[in-house]
Amino acid sequence: MKYFLLSIVVFISANCFAQFAPQAGLAGSTAIYKLSNDFIAWGDSCTITRGWVNITDTTLGKISNGVEADAKYMADNSVISLGDGGEAIYYFSNPIVNGTGFDFAIFENGFRNPLDSNLAYIELATVEVSEDGITYYNFAPECNFDSSIQIAGTGEYMDCRKINNLAGKYVSTYGTPFELDELSMQFGLDVNNIHFVKINDVIGTINDSLCNRDFWGNKINDPYPTDFQTGGFDLDAIGIIHQKYPTGMNETNVTSTIIFPNPTSNSIRITTSNTIAIVTIYSFDGKIVQRNTSLKNNLIELEQLSKGNYYLQLQFENGSFFQQTITKW
Repeated sequence: MKYFLLSIVVFISANCFAQFAPQAGLAGSTAIYKLSNDFIAWGDSCTITRGWVNITDTTLGKISNGVEADAKYMADNSVISLGDGGEAIYYFSNPIVNGTGFDFAIFENGFRNPLDSNLAYIELATVEVSEDGITYYNFAPECNFDSSIQIAGTGEYMDCRKINNLAGKYVSTYGTPFELDELSMQFGLDVNNIHFVKINDVIGTINDSLCNRDFWGNKINDPYPTDFQTGGFDLDAIGIIHQKYPTGMNETNVTSTIIFPNPTSNSIRITTSNTIAIVTIYSFDGKIVQRNTSLKNNLIELEQLSKGNYYLQLQFENGSFFQQTITKW
């Protein structure tokens, strides 16, 4: 009995003080940079349900910062704020599947403490997946923050080594990854047929009646109140690593899309069997430098761009993507 009780104490202690992966850029971090070749597609169908500016004072109304389009396509620091208890649901016609390692990653706009790279201002969300959009299965969140003192809504940094399976763990331009294999034993869930991902803002209050709790029953203490229009989880994007159709192109034949000339001095032409809906060009630090929703003869003029390397993304009317690095000289 003595040894049994000791093992329980050790288990509880390990849970209370568990250290998870550190902040982006540090050894052992699982953060994935937005320009990583791991990503084969980006979420392009998202429905937002706005949360409250402050759930304890509903007279302030719902959050209004951002639009649904800000949560679509490649992470670019344009965000939509969810507010207290808000949620976002992504739909994927080409389902996410359980591949080797991480399967998708969610991006927020947290920022690092300039004096301590372990610490950052972050806002958190829980994550669930579904095959049919009706029955959802959640990644078990873990939060080992002190819940006796409320984390302030602004000006307070947090150590992400104390949290796991919560979106928003990492700073801007770095996705928090999730691995479907963790849910492979869930009865009734086919982890190779995920059509929906739900992201739920954590109401960071430590108030017993309003707080969110982790898998172990601990309160998830994060910035609260954030009673301003950018409050709550700020959703930037979801990047997909493994999908049922190779390369995340749905039924698009990648070899049927050709970009030429590349490198180029002033323009490029696209040859493709698909109808182009949107052309987006990103700088390598993630900023959108050009976007076209209509092209003449599938020609993209690059005269306004400086010489250098860029990231070209085509979205076709059938919802599929084509992505390639281009160079202007």
